[in-house]
Amino acid sequence: MPKMYSDEEKKQIIEKLKLEANVLMQEKGVKKTTVDELVKRAGIPKGTFYLFYPSKEMLLFDVSQDFHEQVDQYIANGFQKIIIDKNMTKNNLDFSDCVNEITDVILGAMEITYNSCLKVLLEPESMNLILSKIPDEVLEKHRKNDSDFGEGLFKELATKNGMSVETLVGSFMMIIFGGMYKREVGEQNWKESMRLLIKGIVIQLVSK
Repeated sequence: MPKMYSDEEKKQIIEKLKLEANVLMQEKGVKKTTVDELVKRAGIPKGTFYLFYPSKEMLLFDVSQDFHEQVDQYIANGFQKIIIDKNMTKNNLDFSDCVNEITDVILGAMEITYNSCLKVLLEPESMNLILSKIPDEVLEKHRKNDSDFGEGLFKELATKNGMSVETLVGSFMMIIFGGMYKREVGEQNWKESMRLLIKGIVIQLVSK
């Protein structure tokens, strides 16, 4: 008979599994992250794993969504702070003199990405390995929830300045992929190099 866990124990097990999944994805990638090693690191029987997740991929997806939401919230909070600090109103969102502030928000969001399993999922093969095992209804729910304040504001600014949203997203994706060459660029130079590239896009994004 399966062991019964209290709500607190369930919470702790899920948190431990997520923690180890994040670490293993960064160390070994999606393909080489196994349930056997996950449960060993989490200190639980293998059978217990399946009480919480139907598959390894579902856990990895769950972990990635936690960090995705963290990035979204970071951007939303960053823009809200700028709006408040600059005394803007809903009908007068003028970000033309907020280039440095917006650059810092985006740079901070990218640093969250680089310091989590999200950087692994930037690789199409890794992402496809996970998505191929995720139920359609779970993906659909994710897509519906994937629209937030920050994303909407980026779209509004891009449209206002005659910029294609797809081109804007592509530009940031190119920076994200380029940022993965931290060692080649140099640890000390990486952050300021990223800031310079991001700032160039932001200037175009908020220019009148």
